[in-house]
Parts: sequence; C-alpha cells; structure tokens
Amino acid sequence: MRTFRRVPTVPVILVALVLAAAAAGCGDGSAALSAQSPHTATGTVTLTPPVPDAPLIATEWTVDSLLSGESAAPVPAGAAGRARFTISADGTASGNLGCNRFNAKATVEGPTLTLGPLTMTRMACLGDAGEVERALTELFGSGPLAWRIQGQALTLTAPDGKGLGAQAASAVE
Repeated sequence: MRTFRRVPTVPVILVALVLAAAAAGCGDGSAALSAQSPHTATGTVTLTPPVPDAPLIATEWTVDSLLSGESAAPVPAGAAGRARFTISADGTASGNLGCNRFNAKATVEGPTLTLGPLTMTRMACLGDAGEVERALTELFGSGPLAWRIQGQALTLTAPDGKGLGAQAASAVE
C-alpha cells in the first residue's frame, strides 16, 4: 500500500501568488503586487498593491532635500515644510521658495521641466529659509531640469547634478 504525503497548502499558494505577481510586474514593474510572509498562526498572506506615481502637474510638492551630485541633504530644520510648489496645467509654476513666493512659466517636454524667469516677492530672507531659497532660485533658473517621480517622491536634477527632492502633498483641485 502506498502512502501519500500531504503538501502544505500555504507555501504552495504563497509561491503561486509570488510567481503571479512577478509575471504581472514584467515590464516597468508598476503592476506588481508585493506579498508579505504568511502569518505564522493563521497562514494568511497579505498582498499590497503598488503606490501609484503622483502626477507632476496639479500636485503640491514640498521640498524635503537638496541634491548635490550623488549626495542628498535634508532641508535645514528652520526651513522644513516651507518650500513648496505646484506646476499647473496652464503652463505655470507657483509656490514658496522658503521665504518668498514665486511664479514662473513652466514647460514640460518628456522627462524635462524648464521654468521661465521667476517673478518673486522681495522679502529679506536670512537663516535656513534664505539658504533654501537661494538654492532653489539658482536651481529653477539653471535651465532644463530632469524630473522623475517614484510613488509620491519627485526628483528634479540639473545637468550639473544639483537638484531637489520633494514629496507630494496633495492633488490640487
């Protein structure tokens, strides 16, 4: 008489789900689900859908880091949360550079963003806010910037390697 060994179903299901998620994620990887290890007591597997990329247009971006080459430094504590901007569907950009408000023409061509001359208020900006404002004014006026969005994070980079990192706050209605 032959005896058959029972194959545990949770590992088989987990392997099937992981393979299905990997197959769905072929290409740019944006369609993949991530599977967490099964809960040891119940055998439950949790699937998490990917976070969709925030749109470049009509999203309020809050600057959280300044880039220089391969290194990124967080915005100084005294200016955290103050530098924000939105690129509108009408071809304009507006926001706050850390101290002063600004407006500019914005042109998006593929992976490139170009901001026209900045029109700004003229308050004296000292300390951390002034430091961030000077860096952003220089960056925005430096010519075409490469942009990339992953999830809720935006990176703008100039050809010289200087740039910024920003987080999506919300879609503007």
